[in-house]
Amino acid sequence: MEPKEFYKFCPKCGGDLIPGEEQLLICGKCSFRFYINPLPCNAAILENEKGEILLVKRKYDPMKGYWDWPGGFIDPGESLEDSVKREIKEELNVDIKVMGIIGVYNDRYLYQDILHYSLCAAVSAKITAGQLKANDDIDGFEFFNKDKILKLDFAFPSIKKGIEDYFKKRKV
Repeated sequence: MEPKEFYKFCPKCGGDLIPGEEQLLICGKCSFRFYINPLPCNAAILENEKGEILLVKRKYDPMKGYWDWPGGFIDPGESLEDSVKREIKEELNVDIKVMGIIGVYNDRYLYQDILHYSLCAAVSAKITAGQLKANDDIDGFEFFNKDKILKLDFAFPSIKKGIEDYFKKRKV
C-alpha cells in the first residue's frame, strides 16, 4: 500500500492532495508539492562478551511484542552518532561508543493509520557505562546467540538483514 493513499490534505492550506509522479502529491488548491520521503532512523547492534546480540521487545505499536534492535528516530539537527547514543540511553540506561556503520536499511510500517517509509542506519556499538534496564518504549531485552537470533520474529524485515550483515562483517 503506497503512502499517498493515506495522506489526504495539504499541510500548507488544507486542500486536497492529488497523486502526482511516484512519491509526490500535489495540492489541488495551492499547488504545494508534498514529497513522500523516508524518515531517518538509527539502530545499534550491541554484543556481549559471549558474542550474543542484544534485542529489545517493542512495548507499543507498530509491531508491539516483536523483537527489534534498540534505536529510534533521528531528531532534526542531530547527527547519527548523537542520535543513537541518545536513543540507547533512553531505552536501555547505558552509554555506548559507536564502533562503525553496519549498513543502511529501508523499511515501511503502519503507524496511526499512516504508512511511513524509514531509512535506518545501523551501527555496531559497545556499552561503556551503566547497567542495562528496560526504559522508555521497550518492554524488555535479551541477548541471543547467532543460531537463535536468526529464527526470531522481528518487528521489521530490515532487522534480520542488518544482523546477517553484522555477522558477515564479523565473519561469524
